[in-house]
Amino acid sequence: MFELKLSGQRCVSCGICMDVCVPRAIAMRTHRAANVEGGARTYRALQSSGNTEREPEPMMTFPYLAVPERCNGCGACVRECPTSALELLTVGQAFQPVGTA
Repeated sequence: MFELKLSGQRCVSCGICMDVCVPRAIAMRTHRAANVEGGARTYRALQSSGNTEREPEPMMTFPYLAVPERCNGCGACVRECPTSALELLTVGQAFQPVGTA
């Protein structure tokens, strides 16, 4: 079993780790933005007739190991992270992707 360790200070929420994860074990946490007035008030949210506006997309935040049992430890997420914000841990030790020392 593996664990994904994230450096929140380095992560830019690009989603590359999720995209390169072949077993689809990684997902991005999402939330809807809110402001002082509350949720976004859009044409669709007001349920106007003749609505052609799409629902606002949820904003991606940080990656996490959504389905840990799917993770095969390949390390693609660690290798492809552009900011080196990820570490893959196994049995209490840091995983070193192939080709790094």
